[in-house]
Amino acid sequence: MSTVSKESALERKKRIYTERIRHLRAMKIEETKKKIAYNGHTDEDDYNWLCPLPGYSWKPKGDTPNGDFHGYRGWSENYASMLRSFPPVVQPENSMCGNFYRILQKFRKLRWHENWDLSPWLRTFQKYGIDHGLGQIHHFCGDSRIGLKLGWEGLREKVLRCARLNQESEEQKEFYRAEIAFLDACMEWMDRTIDCVREKLAQEKDEGLRENLEGMLAANERVRHHPPETLREACTFLSWYNLFGRSFNREGCGGQLDELLRPYYEHDIALGLIDDEDAVYYIAGLLFSDTKYYQLGGPDENGRDMVSPVSWLILEAADRMDVSLNLTIRVHDGLPRDFFRRGVELLFRHRNGWPRFSGDQSLVEGFMRRGFSRELAAKRIAVGCNWMAIPGLEYPLNDSIKVNQARIFEVAYDEMMAEGERSTARLFDLYRKHLKIVLACIADSMDFDLNNNRYNSPELFLNLFMVGPIEKGRDASDHSVPYYNIGIDGAGIAVAANSFAALEQRVEKEGIVTWDAVYTAVRNNFEAKDDRYVRAVMKSSGRFGQPGSLGNAWAKKLTELFRDEVVALKSKEISVFIPGMFSWSKTLLFGGQVGATPDGRRAGEPVNHGANPMPGDVRSGAMTDLSEAINLCQCGMGNTSPFQMELDPGIIDMEDGVEKVMALLETHLKRGGTLINVNIVDADRIRAAHKNPELYPDLVVRVTGFTAYFITLTPEFRQLVVDRLMEAR
Repeated sequence: MSTVSKESALERKKRIYTERIRHLRAMKIEETKKKIAYNGHTDEDDYNWLCPLPGYSWKPKGDTPNGDFHGYRGWSENYASMLRSFPPVVQPENSMCGNFYRILQKFRKLRWHENWDLSPWLRTFQKYGIDHGLGQIHHFCGDSRIGLKLGWEGLREKVLRCARLNQESEEQKEFYRAEIAFLDACMEWMDRTIDCVREKLAQEKDEGLRENLEGMLAANERVRHHPPETLREACTFLSWYNLFGRSFNREGCGGQLDELLRPYYEHDIALGLIDDEDAVYYIAGLLFSDTKYYQLGGPDENGRDMVSPVSWLILEAADRMDVSLNLTIRVHDGLPRDFFRRGVELLFRHRNGWPRFSGDQSLVEGFMRRGFSRELAAKRIAVGCNWMAIPGLEYPLNDSIKVNQARIFEVAYDEMMAEGERSTARLFDLYRKHLKIVLACIADSMDFDLNNNRYNSPELFLNLFMVGPIEKGRDASDHSVPYYNIGIDGAGIAVAANSFAALEQRVEKEGIVTWDAVYTAVRNNFEAKDDRYVRAVMKSSGRFGQPGSLGNAWAKKLTELFRDEVVALKSKEISVFIPGMFSWSKTLLFGGQVGATPDGRRAGEPVNHGANPMPGDVRSGAMTDLSEAINLCQCGMGNTSPFQMELDPGIIDMEDGVEKVMALLETHLKRGGTLINVNIVDADRIRAAHKNPELYPDLVVRVTGFTAYFITLTPEFRQLVVDRLMEAR
């Protein structure tokens, strides 16, 4: 065959695969519309679940009066029952098969066990608005390489082998029974889907789609019974891994995708089994299976950068898909410049909020400050909204425990104004006292959780992909994993910092207003005539986000206090707590817990997003000021204080626009930044979409650590996103 004909065949294959990917994209957008009609608006990740068919009515069987299910038996039996209610899903245009209708965890009415006695902590939770960790699940990362090595039947054999070795208690026996029931349910789901592939194949007339279905069938039959050997088989295994984990308890961690797939790609290329177009098609099918959090690039434990041809193929697949994704590029000195550049180009090309960019240096050095080796620190990768984890080895529950610093300030402020000396020095002492109370409550309640959550929400899926649980016959929440490094996030720091700063500047230093006048205005929610002057005075003080301001100074001081108190925290079950700054999408919730504050904020208004200053407090376009402010809030202990960056798409049209953005990202990360979430803001389109969201079903925004279709967000949260994006420009 001539060179010309080879090239022609490859181009034809590319055209066919690209058409199929576009078809799947269109189907996904239509499905998103259906899901809004079925489930309403949701302020969370765009999971790739399907809208149930008419008449679908599965419900779990509860074991307590409120109808919730618990423990090994409750979760395993209900999961098996739910999977049996899912009809098999096979799309002939897709390289992967399978999808789900519901997430078992979302049927729960309470996150914790109904019978738990929360009285030791409940008043403290309520007083301070603590987003506690009781009953929390996942938010760590399984090592899918364990499954890729063994396969699904191999995992089952491992469970049976370990069960024979661990027969010390009835609880261990129940643990293993649940794991076997979980795997049997998953493999039965695969069997029904494989039968559906056969049926589709028998009915399909198109030669190209028949060939695809034949490949799909072979890959699924292989993966059902054996470890994967080829790239398509590895993608098929991981696709099912995604479906099982997400449908079980919303688990969303993916790992270092380029390294997971690299050995299979190299195997296939060496044997001439595939070309790069095949690889892109298979990877696209995997990415369509779920909006998993995947990391690309970055150094391995030996310092070798992990960018490979597979990394490029993942970006190529994402480029052709043009949907909501959660890819993170790990930035370090050894990252290939052209790969970094390609990531930025795709960020502007699709304006979908991906990829994100994490800072290797700050994250590794921070984790080492908590006593871990560089080798372990390098294994700790970006696997969630704001969080890091060592796949298979670490149980951190990141993004699960949040401290509302604005509420702590409010409690301390009320106490100071009720009696005694009035000064920012005393206010700071009271703030520290109440922060200690909050953290002690968190530590004590987490001790309870680690001793009891297996009876509430066991990790039946992730147990299979962790080092320890199956070998020991104990849940991942039950002291079976090597490292328990519980993350604690601060939220609302800008409100607290601005309030401290306004009081110091306007009351103590300048004497423009009195303590009583400010407090009266705050208690009146700044609604009385005289209060408006007070609000204007306090709101115009030096804010967090303004260079050299008292707001910046207080943000740094409060961050250092939070860091030191979290690091010093002790508990019976946990040796390491790791601080960060992140609010997730709870800025509305946390703001609703706090009355008016001395910074001029009215009662119930949202707190700031993560470590970002309040919207409007940074000069439009002053990215250096914004970057420096956020880096004042880096706790430096291995977790992130993300930079929510909003950029005008016009930047890319400037001379060396891409290089300028790359330099901006690199500068932030080299100065201590940990993670950058980027939105490309088209002001007119955002405003129009907020007014008529149904006209923009394919508009994706990075809400916080996750991306979502703008149309799926609640009107209140859409408004919050619009305000943040517009005021940041």
